[in-house]
Amino acid sequence: MKRKNSFKRSAVLASVLTGVIAVSGCDNDDETAQLRVIHASPDAPAVNVKLNSRVRISDLDYARSSGFLEIDSGSQDVAVEAIIPGGNADVITVPGFEFGENGRYTIMAVDNTSVIQALVVDESAAVPAADEVAIAVLHASPAATTVDVYVTGADDSIDSINPTFTFDFKDQVDAGALPAGVYRIRVTAPTTKTVVFDSGPVDLAGFAGQKLLISAISTTNSTTQAASPIKLLVATDESALTLFDTATTTAARVVHLSPDAGTAAGGPVEVWASSSALPASPAELIDAFSYTDIVPAADSYVGVPAGDYVFDVAPNGSGIGGSVYTSPSLSLGQGEEYTVVAAGYVLTSPAFGLLATGDDNRSIVTQASVKVVHAAPAAGVVDVYVTPAGAFTTEDVANGLAGDPLLSDFAFGAITEYVAVPPDSYDIWVVAGGAVAIDANNVQLAAGSVTTVIAREPIDSGLPDDFNVIVLTN
Repeated sequence: MKRKNSFKRSAVLASVLTGVIAVSGCDNDDETAQLRVIHASPDAPAVNVKLNSRVRISDLDYARSSGFLEIDSGSQDVAVEAIIPGGNADVITVPGFEFGENGRYTIMAVDNTSVIQALVVDESAAVPAADEVAIAVLHASPAATTVDVYVTGADDSIDSINPTFTFDFKDQVDAGALPAGVYRIRVTAPTTKTVVFDSGPVDLAGFAGQKLLISAISTTNSTTQAASPIKLLVATDESALTLFDTATTTAARVVHLSPDAGTAAGGPVEVWASSSALPASPAELIDAFSYTDIVPAADSYVGVPAGDYVFDVAPNGSGIGGSVYTSPSLSLGQGEEYTVVAAGYVLTSPAFGLLATGDDNRSIVTQASVKVVHAAPAAGVVDVYVTPAGAFTTEDVANGLAGDPLLSDFAFGAITEYVAVPPDSYDIWVVAGGAVAIDANNVQLAAGSVTTVIAREPIDSGLPDDFNVIVLTN
């Protein structure tokens, strides 16, 4: 490993993952060790980690690190428990794992759920000086086989140099202590120098004096996969951050659900975007956009550069100068996917606006993931029922015979978190004022699916015969 070269992307390094990981304190024993768990199984649900049947790390999701926590040294049974609908289940068990006194242990859940396993990962043996970082590297992505890795200066060509190292899935490399400077990491197909991941310049100065575990893990949505099959997870003692391929964009899909926008505009509308991230700004994103249209489609997104955006809506053909609505600034992050719903009324209240929600489109093989958006203001406050397909009639639901609603007192503009449900076929009911306003029957929620259900109303508020839902998928 060449020590003169250097890793920078300050904007990425600022995006430290802050997923909520609940960890309990140590066991107040004088003889202790440290344990860190990293979730790197791309299609597995969030997990709990148990030591001797006691949960010590809770709700650890993919591409997250627990950070080191203090535990008792000595022999302990380790179990990784998958959080799944209908009851959790142990997916990894390591009986009698010996934690040495003062030892530091990293256990990583790797590979796909069907063959998931625990990998004990070594951190770098080097002790970094105050101006160094000690780095260990792990290939933890089942999406890639043998790869060559080049660690160079930010502007160095790899055309005439040998790879820094070559490794296969689950291989580890101790890169030792390196100056805490600016580096660039490129991963290529073996011997071909065909780049499959390029970090761009990455600045490690902020990690001086620390040990880092850098793992190649799988990308899990269409936007990140379009740039590279892998991303890098950089774990510190306390947390972790993600480095995407430099070509990774952000992405959005837009749904037109404002019932009277066409009447107010005299026809379809167009949408403009203004952002310093765009090569030309403002830019027309959508033209001839009509009620219930989805751009680009219910199951796909348009990629745009990450950054802060302001959107304008204007009558079709009028240009941005004819804008009748200007949104607040929306920050669209690299590697993220978003659904933006144009909802509300142009001519009355509640006023027209954009309902924006981040979409977590990672397929989780043990569940279907469902999110609900209320974009039908004429329905008022509603209750939402999700029941097994064919289990209840409209009359059953209206008369309160279908059990408790999934969502109670659900108001216009509200967006739920994802709800994990067993894969199956479902009926979705929206009840407004004691009457069933929407009955979407036999909605298929397959294993690994991620679905956004949006309640919409009739055009021009023609109550109540055209209330319905828009169903978006991953």
